[in-house]
Amino acid sequence: MALEERSEDILLFAYVDGELDEDQRRLVEELLAHDPDAHRRVKSMRELNRLLKTAYQEDSNEMA
Repeated sequence: MALEERSEDILLFAYVDGELDEDQRRLVEELLAHDPDAHRRVKSMRELNRLLKTAYQEDSNEMA
C-alpha cells in the first residue's frame, strides 16, 4: 500500500468518524463523487464501525 493511499485512508476514516472540519469534509465528498474505489472503502469502513459498535454493545450487555 502506497503512502498516499494510507494517508487517504486516514482521511477517509476521519470522515466516517465525523472528525473533519467542513472544508475537509467537502473535499472528501468531492473525492467520493468521482472515485468509486474511495466510495467503496468508505462503505467498508462504515460497515466495520457498525460491526465494532455491535460487538462492544454485546460485550457490555454480557458484563451487566
